[in-house]
Amino acid sequence: MSQDPTAGRVHYGISRVDVLLPGIDSLKAKRALVRRAMATLERELGCSVSEVGAQDLWQRTILGVAVAASTATGVDRALDRVRALIERDPRVEVLHVSDLADHLDP
Repeated sequence: MSQDPTAGRVHYGISRVDVLLPGIDSLKAKRALVRRAMATLERELGCSVSEVGAQDLWQRTILGVAVAASTATGVDRALDRVRALIERDPRVEVLHVSDLADHLDP
């Protein structure tokens, strides 16, 4: 009986998402909007999210999103949905997304 060579492989992906928040007029309003976007990503994709840049700017943020799955397809699907989930809110515009996906062998 041969063992599956991909058993135990961890597939992972990360995204850097540059976001514009037009119309936001305070850091308090920005924080509320960013928290909502982060909670949506975490809830719907089961990923980890952090604000990694532009923390002191009212109308910009950079989010780091990380996801892990048992298959490369699972990671690809999650990363493909990041932009759409963020842009569900009409007050948010995604300017750029950079993705990276790879795997770790056991």
